[in-house]
Amino acid sequence: MVRIVCVRCKQQLFLRTIAMAFVGASAVTKTISFDRRKRAKQMNERVKNRLFRISDYFDDSAMFMAVRQGMVMMIPLLVSGSMALMLISLPIPMYQEFLVNLCNGRVVEFLRFIQSASFGFFAVGLALTTSYSYAVTRQRDKRGGKSDSVMVMLVTMVSLIGFSGIQREDFSVAALGTNNIFTALFIALGCSVLFFRIKDKGIFRIRQRGMEADDCYAEAVSGIIPTLLVMAFFAVLRQLFVAAFHVDSVQGLLEIVVGRLLMSIENGLIVAIAILLMAHCMWLVGIHGSNVLEPVMQENFVRISEGAVYNKTFQDVFVLMGGTGSVLCLVIAILLFSKKGSIKNVAKLSFPMAIFNISEMIAFGLPVILNPIFVIPYLLVPVVLCVISYAAVYAGIVPHVVRQVEWTTPVFLSGYLATGSIAGSILQAVCLAAGVLIYLPFLRLFEERDERQLVKNVKALTSELQRQEAENAILPLTERQDVLGGVARVLSADLKDAIRDRKLFFLYQPQVDARERCMGAEVLIRWMHPIAGFIYPPLIIQLAKEEELLHDIEAYLFDEAAYAVSEIEKVIHTEFKISVNITNESLAWEDFEYCMADKVRKYNISPRRLWLEITEQDALVSSNEMLDKIQRLKEQGHKFLIDDFGMGHTSLMYLQTNHFGVVKLDGSLTKDVLQNNRNKDIIAAITKLGKSLHFETIAEYVETEEQKDRLLELGCNGFQGYYYSKPIALAELIPWMEKHQGKA
Repeated sequence: MVRIVCVRCKQQLFLRTIAMAFVGASAVTKTISFDRRKRAKQMNERVKNRLFRISDYFDDSAMFMAVRQGMVMMIPLLVSGSMALMLISLPIPMYQEFLVNLCNGRVVEFLRFIQSASFGFFAVGLALTTSYSYAVTRQRDKRGGKSDSVMVMLVTMVSLIGFSGIQREDFSVAALGTNNIFTALFIALGCSVLFFRIKDKGIFRIRQRGMEADDCYAEAVSGIIPTLLVMAFFAVLRQLFVAAFHVDSVQGLLEIVVGRLLMSIENGLIVAIAILLMAHCMWLVGIHGSNVLEPVMQENFVRISEGAVYNKTFQDVFVLMGGTGSVLCLVIAILLFSKKGSIKNVAKLSFPMAIFNISEMIAFGLPVILNPIFVIPYLLVPVVLCVISYAAVYAGIVPHVVRQVEWTTPVFLSGYLATGSIAGSILQAVCLAAGVLIYLPFLRLFEERDERQLVKNVKALTSELQRQEAENAILPLTERQDVLGGVARVLSADLKDAIRDRKLFFLYQPQVDARERCMGAEVLIRWMHPIAGFIYPPLIIQLAKEEELLHDIEAYLFDEAAYAVSEIEKVIHTEFKISVNITNESLAWEDFEYCMADKVRKYNISPRRLWLEITEQDALVSSNEMLDKIQRLKEQGHKFLIDDFGMGHTSLMYLQTNHFGVVKLDGSLTKDVLQNNRNKDIIAAITKLGKSLHFETIAEYVETEEQKDRLLELGCNGFQGYYYSKPIALAELIPWMEKHQGKA
């Protein structure tokens, strides 16, 4: 019996040991798995941060930004020429017959005019826009005058035309078209950098005594030597190219190198991948890779031959769907999975073009070109699609390409026409799905980086506006041609949507009298941007002014304030007021008086409870007509306040009138009242003047009891600031007023 028990005990002990071993192994496995996931997450974070830093470098590089912006400026020409080519070459027999006979062929001539005009001098246009973009970047940095932009563009154009051999009898205008884009970019950047570096040295500056006052003349004269040296440099460089390589352009040399590399490889999957990688690597640095390789493709890969899977039509139909980078996959990924409205808008605009394999709208508009985040999918997707398509054709699942198809033929139709089978269209659908899946994680990464960049740029834009406010010299933000101007335009578009969708909200900051009884509140506009977060309120107003949205905001604001008065009246029966901020644009608004009367009537409130604040600066520029409007609104019962009084811009004549019954001291005076004796004297003078002219004085930015006591000693009648309350919602304001005022 004892032995049996012992055996059972041993068995139980053995089972427990095994169980504990499994539990321990499982715990160890979980720990190892957790550590691996943690290390993988850390690695991903490091890679992501490195990509973000590289992207920031690209954004800060004048040369890269010049190429990107130059290409963006050329989008209208690219799209116009591509659409004309698309309409000319759409491979539908009935359509072609109709087009040829339409207006006796004049429509075809019209389309060919657009195509030839757009593409014929494309290299010149790109060189000009790139050099202009580089010059504008320097102007933003205050290192160049306006004349410099024109001069560097002229030098670039002349150098490009000369480099293309205009002085030779065999010169062809084709040298200035789309096939010479690389040379155009090379010369544009070279001219821009050399011109400005020589000019900045000032060694060869020519001075004309007595003519310095003529800025344009002085700039032109100072550009003589840089222009001569730049043109001489490219003239010598061209001779070196001709002597050493027997070519007259950088692109010609590149074509020879690529041609020799590819000629040694037989037509097959390897040569297909090599061509794709070469073309796309060029695209990533702003070179039109397809055009560089066009001569090689035309000579060796246009003809359809038996047994050879790869040719130009195969590439256009099954690989470059949407154009370079197979960007139709990216467009579809954005439309299906992106949550950002701005990115979706670019995709919506690009989709009709991408269907016809025109990629510039998405490649430069998003952008994909010169964007480190999209390097991997931009190179990987075409290669993967090429491998999938090559394998499908090689295995006989999809027929070989049996006829040439124009590259602008829409996806799915091109697959059917090229192979003569619906299997070609199905293969395109499979390739699109694969491309979408590859692009998707990088799209997420791009959106995250875009959000981080937006937050950073909004902070910079806010700082710039605050700087301008301090200098009292506010310039239009949306008209700036720099990063801050771009973010201002993005915020303006988002602000328009926020107003339409009622996404702005309002807070109320209580105001108390000398006995610390609540006498009302000021309504403050707020906007919580879904990405950038809290937006500086003066920035909201500035953008609204520039985009002519101010009246929409004000109508929204007046409605909210009138509603607040009606809600407070239900609980508070003693005297109180709600004040709203207006501007001189408000007073200039024709419907301003009607809007105010409409809100008073809508909520059945007394106008005396709805006060209007106008800043001292706006009051100064108010015309007689605006002052008459103020007087009429006063007669209806509204009371006016001068806000930010004491900034140093006020004419005291306004205080001699009965237009303004309350003055709110500028925060720069009240914040330092304990330390700055001059501020004390100014406040004392204002309050003394107020007693003699019968207007009240409210102090803003009251944050401590000592500050409040000193302001009270100096004669202030009312107080507003964090010492009493931060801005709060209406639902919090009403009980706050009850507590600090009491019911009648």
